[in-house]
Amino acid sequence: MKRRTVILSDTHLAGNGQGAGSADALRPLWQGADELIMNGDIAELSHPTERANAARQVMRLQDLCEEDGVRLTFLSGNHDPLITDRRFLRLCHGEVFLTHGDMLHPAISPWTSYASQLKDLHSDALAQLSQHDRADLDQQAMAAAHASNLKWDHLAEHEQPKLGPIAKKIDMAGKVARVLWFWHRLPKLAAKFAQQYAPDARFFIFGHIHRAGIWHFGNQAMINTGSYHCPRNPHAIVLQDQQLSMHRVRFDADNGHTLCESPRFTAALKNAQQLPPDERLPEHREPSEAA
Repeated sequence: MKRRTVILSDTHLAGNGQGAGSADALRPLWQGADELIMNGDIAELSHPTERANAARQVMRLQDLCEEDGVRLTFLSGNHDPLITDRRFLRLCHGEVFLTHGDMLHPAISPWTSYASQLKDLHSDALAQLSQHDRADLDQQAMAAAHASNLKWDHLAEHEQPKLGPIAKKIDMAGKVARVLWFWHRLPKLAAKFAQQYAPDARFFIFGHIHRAGIWHFGNQAMINTGSYHCPRNPHAIVLQDQQLSMHRVRFDADNGHTLCESPRFTAALKNAQQLPPDERLPEHREPSEAA
């Protein structure tokens, strides 16, 4: 039987009504699959008011995959930086590189109002590394996760200022402008990152920026899977039958989230065999440890 792997990202479970809703609503997406890979921002495990419900949703996700006989692999993102120590994967003998995307910019989430603080925290974390370690991808990933975690801790400990109606509109307009600017910039940053850390990968898959799309740079394709959070344009990657395909995800109240049958993008894989589980280290941490 052919192996089938489904890759999702930015589900933002327990996202105050703005994410995928629940683990149960996601269940149709992995039916018939052997493995489900969740590429960061799985749940709001770091959000001050959502983390308890987020932990319950992650445990429900694990239970459902176990019931369905589907191997579940987590990668961490900036909203769940402690869910696992694993922050990237090389699949199909390096032909496919997968990471959440929070490592691509020094400010991690440059469209946020606290981008400058994130950048400072990230710079401080990198400054603690030796010159040799700064060139190491694992160390780069750990520095980004450390900065995100410190910022979430700060948000939990300090009450955020309340904005009036006019200030809220100005703040939102500024955020929209920053989002649009970085939607333009980040695919190019992803290509630069891929050239440095995954030069042999033909497909660089990431999330984080909430903008689904495919951008080609030389012989590499940058593929973003969008988000179940605003602006709600989720996509899934399926690896099967020596082929990579990208499918839109649709939702209805009766059936939950399902894959659109016709893919938005397909490409043949030269090295379709995936790495066996014992070569994917370190293993993910249990949500009870991360929450």
